[in-house]
Amino acid sequence: MVMREALDGYNGGVQIRGRLLTNLRYADDILLVACSKDELQELVNRLDRVSSRYNLMINIEKTKVMATANQQCNITIQGINLEKVATFPYLESIISDDTTCSADIKSRLAKASGIRASLSKVWKSHRISVGTKVKLMKSLVWSAASYGCESWHLKNRMGQD
Repeated sequence: MVMREALDGYNGGVQIRGRLLTNLRYADDILLVACSKDELQELVNRLDRVSSRYNLMINIEKTKVMATANQQCNITIQGINLEKVATFPYLESIISDDTTCSADIKSRLAKASGIRASLSKVWKSHRISVGTKVKLMKSLVWSAASYGCESWHLKNRMGQD
């Protein structure tokens, strides 16, 4: 309801395949999307104004701003500047201002490596069949490494980092 009211009459956003994108929402996490600093500030102001009418507070310490790399973006809520970040986690993915997937891929591989390492007793065990170990590798390690991979865009030089 809050987002519906905040977006009522708003004409900004990003066009993706003919659809206007202004926000992504999951539970109490909201990611606002805009084409310019002014559009983003307007979205933030609208959300803050409508939220306060419903006695909902925006946690300013948790609220971050991201713009494409090397772009200035001073956004405020109630006169307080929001922290600008180069990366942030959203729904188990890492979004970065350089618009690459490198940070997300590295994070996924690190998680998978940690899972693989935590199962070292399983890998060394002679009581567990190779077939079971392969199933564990596919279901626990590979799935952690490849989670979200359908949204990655890969480049040739990524393997050289």
